[in-house]
This record gives sequence, structure tokens and C-alpha cells, in this order.
Amino acid sequence: MFPKILFSTLLLGALSPSALAQPCGQLLLVSGYFSDNVAIYDACSGVFLRQLESAGRIRGAQAVRYNPADDMIYVVSEGNDQIQRYRHTSNFEFVDVFAQLADNVDPTGIAFGSDNAVYVAGYRSNSVVKLDPASGQQVGVTLPANSGLRGADNGMMVSAAGFLYVPGYGSNSVARVNLANGQVEGQFVAAGSGGLRKTRGIVDEGNTILVGGEGSGTIYRYSATNGSLIGTLVSGLNQPTGMTLDSDGSLLVLAGNRVRRFDRNTGASLGILADGANGGIVGGTFLALIPNPGLGASSGPGIGGFTSGNWYNPAMDGIGFQIEATTAIDPASGLPVMLAYWFTYAPDASTQAWIYAQGVYDPQSSTVTLPAIVTSGARFPPNFVHADINAVPWGTLTFTFSDCNNGTASWTSTVPGYGSGTMPMTRLTQIEGTSCPTQVP
Repeated sequence: MFPKILFSTLLLGALSPSALAQPCGQLLLVSGYFSDNVAIYDACSGVFLRQLESAGRIRGAQAVRYNPADDMIYVVSEGNDQIQRYRHTSNFEFVDVFAQLADNVDPTGIAFGSDNAVYVAGYRSNSVVKLDPASGQQVGVTLPANSGLRGADNGMMVSAAGFLYVPGYGSNSVARVNLANGQVEGQFVAAGSGGLRKTRGIVDEGNTILVGGEGSGTIYRYSATNGSLIGTLVSGLNQPTGMTLDSDGSLLVLAGNRVRRFDRNTGASLGILADGANGGIVGGTFLALIPNPGLGASSGPGIGGFTSGNWYNPAMDGIGFQIEATTAIDPASGLPVMLAYWFTYAPDASTQAWIYAQGVYDPQSSTVTLPAIVTSGARFPPNFVHADINAVPWGTLTFTFSDCNNGTASWTSTVPGYGSGTMPMTRLTQIEGTSCPTQVP
């Protein structure tokens, strides 16, 4: 199920930065609880590259996330009740123990708020605490211990809409906190809903969330409005734990000590990306995609607000692209989000075709590939009903910027009639207040 388009909220949780360029634009991090390690893989090929650290600092690895606010990697080390930080560089140098928590916490999950606050889930404390982003000291309790949730686990995440979702491993449920007003819903997803047992990973899809049940071997989809069960996406898995989304919209799941890929529309298996054994993983708990710090500088201008605007091919005047490189950050990958529309016509000349694409982009790259959809079914106001929208995966759009005013647009469609191709594009309009940076030689 591709997320429905929301014009009030960007669907940041839908995508992550896979295969933007060579070398791979991202790295895949896998946590091993019993092996006390975080293994790093090439996120495009699945090849094991190295360990995050080899000094024995990590004990009982749980969540690991990249924080774009300070450009560091945060590791939850449950065995010694620490939150550790590592530099987001090619050497991944150890920085410090950001937070030393009490031994009755048993930290598992970590997430970052829009105000840069750091949230830590405690398995034994059944709570979530808020830490100061500068000092690492506790400044509040976001989810109290008496909420009804038991065993706050590592899949905790902050959605694009500003909600903190907390898996209850022991209560077979999901709690939710509105970070804007502090409202707590201790049983947002009710205990055992749809057969959910031993709740682990949670993924934001915009209107829906995906929730993994380690004990039930199943990935469920629930409404992000009221927590009701929508359906089962994948079943029969061997203890699924970590989950994240790749740039093509597919779902990556750590199950049976392997990172497996699934189609998010049908639940069909798309193969195995990486083997935990190659990275020495025992008791895999978590998956994360992070920007590749070793990726060289682009030969083009990069991507940013200066690439936003309307673009077209002068030889095809009458159709064109609207591109917006936003500053909104995808919480899963730590990368900014791009939105694009291709205003064109259907292959059979029956109607206009508005193709919508959304994904993350690497500001240091000059190429971005975005999954795209087409929609139908709804009617013009006042008869518009959001539930009538039928969103169908269309394929991918790729934009390559040779300079700030010229580039190419390429497409590959899975919808009959559209095919694949490439065309040059030239800037038509520019956003006021933006300017082209100095080009990288």
C-alpha cells in the first residue's frame, strides 16, 4: 500500500535513500544483541563492510539511529545502560557516552523529535524518557510507567506527523504520544490486535503504520488515525525484529538473521538483501539506513532548495515537472525529502496524467530516484472524499542536475503504455530567495 497523498503532512516515513549513485548512497546497519555488535553493510549490494566498533563498548546492541542534528550515530547499548555516539565519518570514531542511564531502565529504543529532543525507551521501566540534546540529561518523562504498556522496545519511532509510537513487547500493544501536546494513548493499538504478539518494529506510512510481531511472526498494518487493524501484510516469518523502508518503497525486515525485502503493496517476498551471519550478527534486533559518509562529492551542483521550481523540455512545451527539495527530514534515514509532479497526458490521449513522486535525496548528490504513483477515483469539490482516492504504484522518476538550470529526467513505469525513457529538462521558474551554490569542479 503506497501512502495516500496528504497535503497537510508530508509522508516522510515512506522512503529512504537507496542506490542514489555509485558507490551506494547509504549504508545498512544491523544490531546484534547477543553478539554485542553493530554490523555495517552496503545497502545496495548487501555486502558486509565492517563493524561499527571493535573495542567492546557495545553490550546488548539495540536501536541504532543517525541524528542529522549533530551528524552522529546513536547506539543503544542495553547491557551497560548507555547511549553511545559515533562520528558519521568513514572511520566511525567513538565520540562519547551521551547518556548513562539507571540500571532499572534497560534502554532499547531511541528517536529524535523535531525540536532535537532525544527520546529513549526503557524495557524494564515500561516508560519513555526525554533527554536534553546537549547534555544527555533527563528532562522529562514522555510515556509514564503506568500507561499500560509493558516492555517498551527498540522499534520506537517518531512519525512525520509528530507522534511518538512505542512498541510494547510485553503487552503485545503499541502506545502513542502526541509530542505537540503530550497526550498519551497507552493502548493505541490494542493488546493482541489481529494476533499481535511481542511487538517490535514500527514503520510510518503516513495514514497507516506497519507493526511487527516477533512472537506472531507477522507484519500488520494499522490505521494511524485510530489504531484499528487494517490487515496482515506478511506472515510466517521467523521472529521478525527490525524494520525499515527502502527508497523504492519496499519493506526491509530482519527475520531469521537475514535482511529480507517485501513488496509493501502485496507482501510478496522480493528476496534477501543481507545475511546477518556475514557480519557476525547473533540475535539481530534492529535495522537502520543511514547516509553513506564515504560518498564522494558530486560533479554537479548537488540538490537543495535551489533546484526547486518548475522544469520542462522546450521541445515539449505543454508538459513539465514541478520539483520541491524540502528541508523536512525523513526520520528513518535522516535525509531530506523531495516531492515532484510530472504534469503530462495519458498514453491513450484520454485525459491529463499527474504523476506524483516522493522520496529522500542526498544533498551531496546531483541525482535522485523517486518512487511514483498515479491516483484516480475522487471527485471535484464539494463532492471530494479522501477515501475515494485510489493510489496505484506507477514506477520511478529520476532527476539528474548537470547544473542549476539544466538536467535530465528519466522514467521507468510499471503501468502499461508509459514505458521508459529520458528527456532533457531546463529550469522554467525559480523559488524566490534561492540561489545556485558554487559548482563542485
